[in-house]
Amino acid sequence: MNNKLNNMIQRFLSNTDAKDEDELNEKLQEFLEKYNNGEVEYENTELDDAYELLEKAENARSKKQAIKYAKEAYELCPACFESILFQQNLEENSLKRDELLDEGLKIEKERLEKEGFFSKKNIGQFYSIFETRPYIRGLYTKVCNLVNAGKLTQARDLCKEILRLNELDNIGSRYMLMAIYAMLEDEQETLKLSRKYPENNLEMLFPLFALYYKLGKEEKAILYLHRINEQNPYFLKFFNHTIKEKELEEASRGYYSHGDVSEIVMYVTNYNFLLFSMRDIEDFVLEHSKKVKKGKK
Repeated sequence: MNNKLNNMIQRFLSNTDAKDEDELNEKLQEFLEKYNNGEVEYENTELDDAYELLEKAENARSKKQAIKYAKEAYELCPACFESILFQQNLEENSLKRDELLDEGLKIEKERLEKEGFFSKKNIGQFYSIFETRPYIRGLYTKVCNLVNAGKLTQARDLCKEILRLNELDNIGSRYMLMAIYAMLEDEQETLKLSRKYPENNLEMLFPLFALYYKLGKEEKAILYLHRINEQNPYFLKFFNHTIKEKELEEASRGYYSHGDVSEIVMYVTNYNFLLFSMRDIEDFVLEHSKKVKKGKK
């Protein structure tokens, strides 16, 4: 949903007297009908205009032109934090990129605090609120930058802040935090986080396997190897190099499904810092793969 549409919906609903969820849904349907028929009157705000400039940036023919539009959007309305995310994504110099993002996050946090978004009722559901969603995305972007720079303790603390602000974790920072805890060999925090978000997918199970492998607790590592294999049999095939090249190419298209080759490709791509810290992991997996396939524990 774009900013303009969000504002139109909020303005329309503020003039309704819906008493429950059913009536609210009816009003939303009424709005959509009027919107599609061009019957909703609305005058652009500065933020709407800024988002329109940002859209021009996204469709620009050159990087120079894209940055120009994005800068104009932010200068017009600093509430358009999306333009900072857009600019930093185009910045090739990591120092300039980090400076741009850090300054943008600082200003955005001050703005959100001033406008009351950091109130007690909002803490824990930031991604569900249209106005605070870009800030969460900005924090997670910084997490990824910190991980790439090898600054894991800073990335860990920022992941924890994201989860404090957004407990449902729509953006998946818990997965990155699991990998960081495993990398730091922090058994207590890894287990605590896995209990809070009990999921049987590669992003939750592999860090547990890696943790116990790194701690030298082989029995527990093998136990999680079994669980990973149960959820995604392509995991062992990846280490055995038996996944066909065509399958790997098809799986590298930017989306993934649990239990599929694409999930393996996603994990290797997004969490390579953890995998690369265990250079002998392939030998360990291969050594125990036959037992895992046979279901022996």
